[in-house]
Amino acid sequence: MLLKTQKKENHLYICRMKLTPEQDIWKWITDYVEANHEFYDYKFPPCPYAKSARLRGLVDVVAYSSKSKSLFIKNQIYDLIDKKTFDVKILVFPSAVRWYFHLHLYIRSLNKKIIKQDYYIQYGRVFDTEVPYFIVIVNRLSNVLSAHQSLLSTEYYKSWTKKHYKNVVTRRSNMYKKYGIF
Repeated sequence: MLLKTQKKENHLYICRMKLTPEQDIWKWITDYVEANHEFYDYKFPPCPYAKSARLRGLVDVVAYSSKSKSLFIKNQIYDLIDKKTFDVKILVFPSAVRWYFHLHLYIRSLNKKIIKQDYYIQYGRVFDTEVPYFIVIVNRLSNVLSAHQSLLSTEYYKSWTKKHYKNVVTRRSNMYKKYGIF
């Protein structure tokens, strides 16, 4: 929560202001995603390239705002692809959306289509915020693959379990090999 000071009748009050989902995710990006993390023995942040992308204005954060979650995802992704203004788009949903299994299947089917256009979708939960969220992250695939190659020469993946590596890196690599044409 942000704190705001107000002066009223010569008394100073501190008010708590609830963050919007977008503000909360931007705060999470700078405070968590970009910060060196204990999991990596404080040598790496969870995403070593997030800060650079943010500082170059290549990240967009949009909170869910329509009735159809799948249509919202589709429209946001094709807006990203058509305009090519950003390399990363983070779509923010209420935490309960993580239980919408059909949405997971829909995202996988979208991945098969957009991977040819140099984009890749991942999704997950965010806890280190005012409230938990379910997020969908769309990245420019060539940037992710290049970053992965660079990280292979470091200790970045040292603490990852085989299962986590398979769920993130191997799955992405297999999708690229099967559907990617660029």
